Amino acid sequence: MKLRYEQESGSTIDEVSETAIRLKVLAGEIYSAQVNLEWLKNQMFADTASGEYLDKIAEQRGLERKKAVKAQGEITFYISQPVAHNIIIPMGTVVATDDSSPIRFCTTEEEEISAGNTLVSVYAEAETAGRSGNIVAGKATVGVSVPTEIESVENRSDFTGGEEAETDSELRNRIRASYINHSNGTNKAYYESLALSVEGIAKASVVARARGTGTVNIYVCAANGEADSTAIQKLQTIVSRERELNVDAKVFNAEAVSYDLEVSLIAKSGYSDDEVRTACTYAFNNYINSIPIGGKLYLSALGKALLETGCIVNYEYGSLMNNQALSGSQRFKPGTTEITVV
Repeated sequence: MKLRYEQESGSTIDEVSETAIRLKVLAGEIYSAQVNLEWLKNQMFADTASGEYLDKIAEQRGLERKKAVKAQGEITFYISQPVAHNIIIPMGTVVATDDSSPIRFCTTEEEEISAGNTLVSVYAEAETAGRSGNIVAGKATVGVSVPTEIESVENRSDFTGGEEAETDSELRNRIRASYINHSNGTNKAYYESLALSVEGIAKASVVARARGTGTVNIYVCAANGEADSTAIQKLQTIVSRERELNVDAKVFNAEAVSYDLEVSLIAKSGYSDDEVRTACTYAFNNYINSIPIGGKLYLSALGKALLETGCIVNYEYGSLMNNQALSGSQRFKPGTTEITVV
């Protein structure tokens, strides 16, 4: 702009002159407008939009971003000897895991250890939504705000159902799928779309005529386990309302099929055996949970996931490891892990 001004005016601009300052401000504003225009163009298309703008595009396709979900389970409260009075466990009682970064859980109902008894199990949920609340049995053992008479606490079963909020990438994939697989009210894409719209359901598979002519079975699960009963019931209500006439459509949790890992690993220099086992177990679990209902496990894809941990240079599977396919009503779940580091 400065050069063009000098060419048109025939005079040189002093850098500290009012004209030079005005040109600099104007150039900055023009640049800012161009950047904003490019950003706005990106928000117009599903492939490049993000955040609330991607949400608006999803709404145009009848989709909604899934919110984070809290893991749910039960906490058992113990006393060693029965007493002659009831011990109230208030709603909101907090229990945590015994970790350096504890995961906290809150009871969602008021319960009591009745006179003459020594324990009670109470429904609870993770304090924070997300997958971090999915813990195995026996992990939540620290009473944070429990009645003074309670001597110990424990989750005797797993906490499950915790999900992260749907990411831009995950929502973008659903938007793309809505264009590729057109939902017409009678096909598989229609029922899958209904299923994936429900919070707590991450995968769905539709099997027609599973119980005879005029029947549809919808098999679902959460991202890393069974869908909870609330999500199942919510989807069944939606399906019963939206199904086509004379069709018997039912919702089921997909059958879990365990897949065991047996592998020998060559570690990179600088990594301990425990670090390698932890990283590769995590990669194995993530890969297993990424396989769709009715999908197929490929050893090559699992090997890629193991190598991408960055802590191994090679691997060798056990003799019983094979590619494995599922039926439309089944999902994989991580089984036992036998990892040898050499």
